[in-house]
Parts: sequence; structure tokens; C-alpha cells
Amino acid sequence: MKDDKKEIKNPQKLGEILVHYKIITPEQLEEGLKIQKNRIKRIGEILIDLGMVTQDEINWVLGKQLDLPYVQINIGNIDIQLSKNISEDTLRKFKAIPIMELNGELVVAMADPTDEEAIEMIKEVTKRKLKIVLASFENIDETINQIFHHRNK
Repeated sequence: MKDDKKEIKNPQKLGEILVHYKIITPEQLEEGLKIQKNRIKRIGEILIDLGMVTQDEINWVLGKQLDLPYVQINIGNIDIQLSKNISEDTLRKFKAIPIMELNGELVVAMADPTDEEAIEMIKEVTKRKLKIVLASFENIDETINQIFHHRNK
């Protein structure tokens, strides 16, 4: 079982919050959860794949739930060297990217700020206190591609 983190004021699951805000119906959530049993993907990704929600809707709900700012990453406005201190595979696995240092903290954009394993891994690798902000899966992937000079095919 996961320990509840004190920072999370309302530890509801993403699907429940999407239903609460009437972004999806309980039936749509049920359908997504059935599909999730056979896949490794997170419920948010499945609901996006099914066309039931957009990434922006999920980010809005997560930001509201966790009281986190939502950012649009721009390669020209981040400290690229911070990302090169963490392996590309780790960044891709956790859909996370350090973007700047602020007041002695490493600001890390994450697609899933509830991923405690990712947060602990980044803390361990960087030996830094983290400030988490929210960014879309696509924005993070695109930025990682630019940093590590990959081209989308």
C-alpha cells in the first residue's frame, strides 16, 4: 500500500475527480478501468486514447487536485544542463524533466506529479530538494527529444 503524502490535500483518484467535475461519466470511467486491467498504461492515458478526455482536461484536474502550477515547457527557457544530469531513459520512463533551479530547489516538470517512485528517484539522482510543476506528456516528450537531439519520425 502507498503511504498518503501530506502535500496531497485530497487523495482521490484521477478518474473519480474527472467524474466529479463532469468531464467524464461514471460509465466512461468504468470502461477505461476495464481496459486498464489488460494494459500497463495509466488511466489518464487510456481515457485520452479513447477520446474521452484531452491532456489539457487531465492537467487542469491534476493541477486543481494537487494545487500545482501547470507549465508549458519551452526549450529556450529551461536550463538544459540540469536534464543532462539524469539519464534520458529515466526522464522518459517517469515523464519528468528538470527545468530550472529556484530558491535552492530543483523545479521538475512532471506529467504525473502523483508518481512517488519518480519523485524519489529524481531526488536520489540529483541530491536536491524538488519543487514539482505539471506539464503535458507530449510537451515533456517533445522537450526530451530536443535536448537529446532526437527527431520524431
